[in-house]
Amino acid sequence: MSSLDIAASPAIRRDETVQIALLLAFAGGYLDAYTWIIHGRVTGDRASAISTLIEILLLVAVGILHNRLPDLAGTLGISFVAAMQTAIFTKVEGIAYSSVMITGNLRQAIEGLFALMSGQRGSLRQPGIFATLCAAFGTGAAVGAYATKSIPDLALGLPVVALLIVLLCCEIRPNEEGI
Repeated sequence: MSSLDIAASPAIRRDETVQIALLLAFAGGYLDAYTWIIHGRVTGDRASAISTLIEILLLVAVGILHNRLPDLAGTLGISFVAAMQTAIFTKVEGIAYSSVMITGNLRQAIEGLFALMSGQRGSLRQPGIFATLCAAFGTGAAVGAYATKSIPDLALGLPVVALLIVLLCCEIRPNEEGI
């Protein structure tokens, strides 16, 4: 069998179609968040809260649809939600970070630690923030993997609960923090 025969097989075409669909779902989620939430006149300073609420609703829908369409709902829905999160949550203490992947945050932590050790910067705060983000991401991935194995039908409930906590934090006004 030649490589052309393998490339033309239905399994390869299906995998390519899924990858293209994932990219389109991510692009659609980012575009929706960017145009309707970030630059929308309706949302204004409430973009984070509105995005988080939409993410919660989408994850609940993915959880329901996942029982009927596991491949489609899980991969496309989560890709869409991840893109929205990437578009909305872009900075921590004024520094760009990624809320959906660890590599950039790990790079920031290592660079900040190196700058501190070489005397270029005197604060452990920035590398500490990025190291904490990496630890939180790793913990979330481990808990998610364990939950998916242990309670597959309820595994998406964990990020929904986490996003509900984020939504509550978005709703706390600066003058209410001291209460």
